[in-house]
Amino acid sequence: MKKIFFLCSLPRAGNTLLGSLINQNKNVKVSANTILTDVLYQLCLLQHKEIYLNFPDEKSFMNIFNNIFKNYYKDWDCNYIIDRGPWGTPVNLTILKNLIKKPKFIILYRPVLECLTSFIKIEKPVNVKERCDELMNETIGKSLLSIKNIIKEKEDYVIINYSDLVNEPFNEINKIYKFLNIENFNHTFENIDDFSVNNVKYNDSVLSAPLHKIRTNKIDFEKYNIQDYLTSNIIKQYSNLDI
Repeated sequence: MKKIFFLCSLPRAGNTLLGSLINQNKNVKVSANTILTDVLYQLCLLQHKEIYLNFPDEKSFMNIFNNIFKNYYKDWDCNYIIDRGPWGTPVNLTILKNLIKKPKFIILYRPVLECLTSFIKIEKPVNVKERCDELMNETIGKSLLSIKNIIKEKEDYVIINYSDLVNEPFNEINKIYKFLNIENFNHTFENIDDFSVNNVKYNDSVLSAPLHKIRTNKIDFEKYNIQDYLTSNIIKQYSNLDI
């Protein structure tokens, strides 16, 4: 039986890098952005629809619900799965704890303004303010809510800061292994492969920009000024949201 853990992080916080590194270990696999939060949420909604209420076969329904992780990861050849998604939002956390009583969370964190800047730098939107508001209302905002709720509810978590991951990847990955009680692995931090898991890679052609490309020759922190990409009003608006 595979053990399932959870990666709750901000986008543009080093998720692809972390996954690429950990996935060198054949015994541990980090997922891409999960679809399972949405699958479980939609299943729960189904219980309130007429078709289910008209014939409430709960036992059969729970066969699906209780085996979501087992069935989805059936063909993943490893002992440990780290599923990446906003599992800590109040709704998702409630659903998850009906399946796993004491889940463990890895929080990968980068300051909100840095995440916004990273999006703007790579996407180059025409309307920067509109795009920032969209990100904060959806992608980044949902992930931030997830992280803050995990901390608020005093769940079992470890925080990995993006800057520490880039500057000291060996220490940070071992920190994760210790937290999850997984044996250490001799990772390489040069000539890194692009993110791949279960023989599948990201198809970023469906996105606004190549958001899942990493430097494969080395791990390096790209330095840039937030003020070069975000206006003072945007910086002021979103400057006090960090954990």
